[in-house]
Amino acid sequence: MARYAGQMALEGWGRPGQERLKSSRVFLAGAGGAAGAAALHLLAAGLGALRLVDDSRISLADLSHPGLFRERDLGKPKAALAEARLKEVNPFARVEGQVKALSEHNVFRLTSGCHLLLATGDVTAGPLLNLAGARFRLPLIYAESWETEGRLTTFWPGRGPCLACAAGKAASPRNFPLLLPSPPPSPPPSPPSALGPLPEIVGALMALEAMHILGGLGPGLLGRLLIFNGRTFQLREDSLRPRSGCPVCPEPSD
Repeated sequence: MARYAGQMALEGWGRPGQERLKSSRVFLAGAGGAAGAAALHLLAAGLGALRLVDDSRISLADLSHPGLFRERDLGKPKAALAEARLKEVNPFARVEGQVKALSEHNVFRLTSGCHLLLATGDVTAGPLLNLAGARFRLPLIYAESWETEGRLTTFWPGRGPCLACAAGKAASPRNFPLLLPSPPPSPPPSPPSALGPLPEIVGALMALEAMHILGGLGPGLLGRLLIFNGRTFQLREDSLRPRSGCPVCPEPSD
C-alpha cells in the first residue's frame, strides 16, 4: 500500500477507504475514450479488480484521445490491449479484458460479483447495464460525450432513478443519446464525436465518483445530472428523479 500512502492520508478517505477500493470489482463496458480514462484512473488509484468488455477494434478515431492505445495497435482488439496496458498501470490488480459484445444473453453473468457498473454512452451497454443494476441493486455510473458537452450521473435502482427513469422511456438500445439534449442532431453521427480532451475529462469524473461510492463516501451524483460545457468551461446540473411506473426500477429499499 506504500504507493498509495499520500492518498491514504487524505481526510475522509484514509486506509479504510483505500482497503475498500482494493477489495472492489468494477464492470466497465468499453475501453476507449471516457471508459479508458476512467479505467486508467481507477487502476492507478488502487482498484482491486476490473472486468472490461469490448468487442471492437482500435481505429484512428481512438488515437485522438490519449490513453491506452498507440498507432501500432490499429486493428487490434481493444479489450485485449486494454487488459495488457492496465496491468502495467497496476500489476497487483486483477484485470479481465473480454473481447465480446455485451448482450441480453450474457449481461447478468458478466456483471455478477461486481460492486459497480460503468458505461459511457453506448447505445446497447447503457440500457443493458441498467437492467443488471436493477437486478443486483448495483450503482451504474453513466456518461455521454457529445461534441463539446459531457454529461454524467449515477443511477441506483432502488435508491434513486435508473437510466430508464431519466430517459423517460423504456431503456431501449435504439434510443441515443439518452441524456443529451433532445432532439439530437439528425441523423446522429455513429459513433458520436467529441472534441479532444472532453472524453478524458468525463472519464476522470467517472473515476472520482466511482471512488466515492467504492470508498464508502457515498455517491455524489445520485439524482443529479452533471453537465460540463467544454465551449464555455461551465458546469451546471439538472435533477433526476425516479419515475412512477418505470418498467425497470425495483421497489425502493427500506
